[in-house]
Amino acid sequence: MSERSPADVAGDAAATAAYVAAITAELARLARNHGFSTLAYVLDMARQEARVLADSVSSRGPGSADAGPR
Repeated sequence: MSERSPADVAGDAAATAAYVAAITAELARLARNHGFSTLAYVLDMARQEARVLADSVSSRGPGSADAGPR
């Protein structure tokens, strides 16, 4: 999981999305380990969305407030 805290990434949209991707990956792993397959699936979908947003915002450069329409 990322070493950055939520406070570290609050002003950076790409870093925030990457942080969400990291924590949802960990939560999905925990859910899967306890047999919560539907919850793990939903968390995996959230992780994928966060990763797409992180990549999209990163490619737009500094100052991008959000990823915009997809």
